[in-house]
Amino acid sequence: MISLRRTAQNILIVGSSHISVWAATFVFTVVQARYLDPSRFGQLALALAYAGFLLIFVDFGTSTLVSRTVAQRRDEQQSVIAATLLIRSVLWLVALPFLLIVSLVLGYDADLVRAILVLAIATLFVSWGGAVTAYLLGREEFLFPSLSMSAYRIVAAIVGIAILVLVPTPSLYLIACAFLVGAMVSAGLLFYALRGRTAIAWHIEPRRAVGLIKSALPIGAYLVVGTFYFNIGLVMLEGMAPAENVGWYAAAYRLFNNATLVEAIVVARVLYPVFSRMSLGPQEELRVVIAKAMSLLAILGGAVVLLFVLCADNIVGILYTTDGYAPAANALRLLAPGLFFLYLNSVVCNALFALGYEKRLLTMAAAFAVLNVSANLVAIPRFAQDGAAAVTTLTEVGLLVWLTSIAPRGLVSGEALRAVGKAALAAAIAGVVVVLSGATALVIVAGLALLIYGAAIFGLGVIGPKDLRAIAGLFGLGSGRSPDGDASAAEPQDGIGAVGVARLRVVDDGARGRVPDLDPQPVRDVRS
Repeated sequence: MISLRRTAQNILIVGSSHISVWAATFVFTVVQARYLDPSRFGQLALALAYAGFLLIFVDFGTSTLVSRTVAQRRDEQQSVIAATLLIRSVLWLVALPFLLIVSLVLGYDADLVRAILVLAIATLFVSWGGAVTAYLLGREEFLFPSLSMSAYRIVAAIVGIAILVLVPTPSLYLIACAFLVGAMVSAGLLFYALRGRTAIAWHIEPRRAVGLIKSALPIGAYLVVGTFYFNIGLVMLEGMAPAENVGWYAAAYRLFNNATLVEAIVVARVLYPVFSRMSLGPQEELRVVIAKAMSLLAILGGAVVLLFVLCADNIVGILYTTDGYAPAANALRLLAPGLFFLYLNSVVCNALFALGYEKRLLTMAAAFAVLNVSANLVAIPRFAQDGAAAVTTLTEVGLLVWLTSIAPRGLVSGEALRAVGKAALAAAIAGVVVVLSGATALVIVAGLALLIYGAAIFGLGVIGPKDLRAIAGLFGLGSGRSPDGDASAAEPQDGIGAVGVARLRVVDDGARGRVPDLDPQPVRDVRS
């Protein structure tokens, strides 16, 4: 039960920080939409996409590798931070000129180019902080990484909102400065966490850095290619459609990104290290954890998809104003199903990373880079932002098919697939009932949809009373025991079961190719 409680505490720490991030993001996004017209809103999203891609390149898989190294081989951790900082600084210096050349060749205006430059500088601080975060997570230390993430997003939101409200015509360059301030505060907090640690060797060892980058090469290549095809839609839209369409897609995609909060907590921060540790032993327990994780995320993903599809017009109208951003609602509906598959893909992909499938995952990413660009070339000229949104969702569907096909046989169990299918069916039932009811008010639609969905989840047996008691016991909200005296918190049941993973130790961060937003949003982990 000690490890149960410890894992629960880790989840609560990470979850609390992500909630604060979401709150800051929500407010900042609303203010941006109110003070920027769709075309400039889209330009800001484009600048952030470039900065996010730069961050993935500078990281180049070292976060995943460092956390795994520190967690599994404590004797090799002394010089790992210094080596990682050296790698990231060199990669940033190499990439920055190319980023600026691309922005100039594509003919971006001076304000957008300056914003890209400032965000690139912010990226350097974020990458330095990320090296420390990877080390701390590898040592199962979650407090300072969580505090720094919250500080970055909250500070950036406060400074950015002040600029938008107080400056008569705020430039993109000034808004970008808000992210730079947040990044500097975040990095300072993380380095403060290392004070007095004699186990860390700060001298630079070029050989150590070269060895680290060689080991990270397959992971880094996957992340770079994966980030490319998950963000190329926005870049292509900017070149193939009017500026307003870019802003509408950016508005919908920000909500899509915000909805990855659950995946970021459960998988990117918690499950990946669990997978890494369990990959060293028999795979039976790993299969159980994957099944439980997929069940949980399928349930949560179905709820999010329901709300986005049924309430898209109301959500866009409240957050962005209907007059300027109404077309974003349909793009959001098309993006929504992709979240369901993204949640599932994240579980399988992180498990395969833990098992050492980097090269196969790189092949998959390269294939989808070609497919995604090809599909966007067809879809964007005909359907603009709706075409880009549909391609994103179809990409997630294709990824799930590919990932399950390359996974070791039996890794994704029949239990997991049945739970996923039942969750999808429950969402479909709830959606049909709500549509037939004729309800239109946001509160009524959302409440009715979730009520019916929850009833369908229970009715189809995706989750049961024992699972709820197990989860309650895990977080100290009840005895965690079934009526017959079984310690249900200690033994997973059918369905989700005790969030399955709770008795395992939490160690480091995961990676999944999605851009780790410089924008104060949970990022398309980042696919990170």
